[in-house]
Amino acid sequence: MPTNDKAKVLITGATGMQGGAAAQALLRAGHPVTAFVRDPSSAPAQALAAQGVALATGDLEDPASLEAAAAGHDAVFSVQLPGVDPADPGAEQRQARNIATAAKRAGVTQIIHTSVSATGWRTQYPDIDITDSGMEAYWDEKEAAEEAIRQAGLERWTILKPAFFMDNYLLPSKIAFIFPELPQGELVTSASPEAVLVMTNTDDFGAAVAAAVADPDTFHEAEIELGGDALTQNEIADILAKATGREITAVFISSQEQEKRAGTPTAWSDTWTDRVGYPARPHHAARYGLTTTSLEQWAAQQDWHSPAS
Repeated sequence: MPTNDKAKVLITGATGMQGGAAAQALLRAGHPVTAFVRDPSSAPAQALAAQGVALATGDLEDPASLEAAAAGHDAVFSVQLPGVDPADPGAEQRQARNIATAAKRAGVTQIIHTSVSATGWRTQYPDIDITDSGMEAYWDEKEAAEEAIRQAGLERWTILKPAFFMDNYLLPSKIAFIFPELPQGELVTSASPEAVLVMTNTDDFGAAVAAAVADPDTFHEAEIELGGDALTQNEIADILAKATGREITAVFISSQEQEKRAGTPTAWSDTWTDRVGYPARPHHAARYGLTTTSLEQWAAQQDWHSPAS
């Protein structure tokens, strides 16, 4: 252990949303943090360095660089981008395996991996066919990456399964992709008015990572569905409208209209949202002493006057 008796943590994806949340939470808790980055000269990497984060250069496809970076650390945070290369559908599970294997070889004793809420749902709903949806590989990869972590042989491992991030309502790139009509006051969806969306946020996610690092025994073999609220689109629109002081209305469209907008099959998504959805609920996190935040609480804390929102 480091001389300050705080676990030293290597974070992959530290310049992204989930890895960045983990880094900030760990820094606040006093942990020495190292960010595993491809380009240490990039603005996001330099911003981390300015906060006292050490930088280790490498690539998730290069096990040797991962092992060198992991040396001397007590824990590793594992995250991969889904669908980085459609021509390489095994990338996510391979990178998860690379991280876990390198950590074990470097003498790291704990890994905390982030996945997504609802993995394994297909065994309970075999009648929902997603073969032609383009999403079959997504769930295959997530589930295979989780299994790579379970089978890696590290002394302690934890898998966090966050639901939809509330922060997506703030990020310009997410708004443009997921909610292009939101700046005009419309929350467009092809889900039914009764369907609920389960949400979490980056602060709660980062706190969960920090809690697992602080108490690896309690969180060993924990697979935590992480969600702080479950709301219909009408309820979400009402909360966002109140927080922003703008008129925001949920607009319900058909699967056919959604497919025209997205350019990909989406009928499966309507069925999935209505029948399956993210199973995460606040009581799952509470079992491990983790607190969660409602959308109303989160929205009240945000700066809605920035250009992004």
